[in-house]
Amino acid sequence: MDEHKLDIEMSISDAILDKPICFNIGKRRFYLYQPTLGKTYLLARITESLELNNDILSMNPYMEALRLCKEKRDTVCLVIAYHSLQGKRNVLDNEKVNKRAKLFSSQLDDAELAQLLVLVFSWDSSESYIKYFGIDKERALQKRISSVKSNKGSISFGGKSIYGLLIDTACQRYGWTFDYVVWGISYINLQMLLADSVSSVYLSDEECKKLNIRDGGEVINADDPKNLKLIKSMNWD
Repeated sequence: MDEHKLDIEMSISDAILDKPICFNIGKRRFYLYQPTLGKTYLLARITESLELNNDILSMNPYMEALRLCKEKRDTVCLVIAYHSLQGKRNVLDNEKVNKRAKLFSSQLDDAELAQLLVLVFSWDSSESYIKYFGIDKERALQKRISSVKSNKGSISFGGKSIYGLLIDTACQRYGWTFDYVVWGISYINLQMLLADSVSSVYLSDEECKKLNIRDGGEVINADDPKNLKLIKSMNWD
């Protein structure tokens, strides 16, 4: 297994286990927790106020985090404070959040804060997981199917916002409460559960022809030079 694959497998494992990140300040131990949907929305405006340089963040996360710690220390400490608290009651307790942020500001230097901030930034990994599992390719196929699928007599409504696309879907599928979907399960696990949920679509022979799909697999055009590598890699035994 190559290093990149091992890293992403370990990252996925940590996400599934909801594994927090531990750090110490003197004799006190703190944890950074995977954000929930509620915490993600709560932090959106605060994170926006950091005015991240996404180009530098993608090339050198630590450098960008260190800049933010020097220029916007209070906001950085507030972001880390929110991530260090778990549960709706604690996260919405402004007095507790601000007290925790002041503690971090007084006890941690810029380098230490930057390390924690980089870890927080790295949690938004749903798109990399989706590509790793090939879910993005399935989504592309679903779009193609939708373009040719005949849905006579069927009309769909809703799914225009986070309420229908994510919250209502999770509540109906798993029998969870609204509060649990927003504050109980980590946002990354919520996204991945719905992104990779099992579903089936019946296709008529005519629809299969339009999609170049036959016997459960997609027909490959052997005359297309782009498919040469794929054809060579197939097992013809």
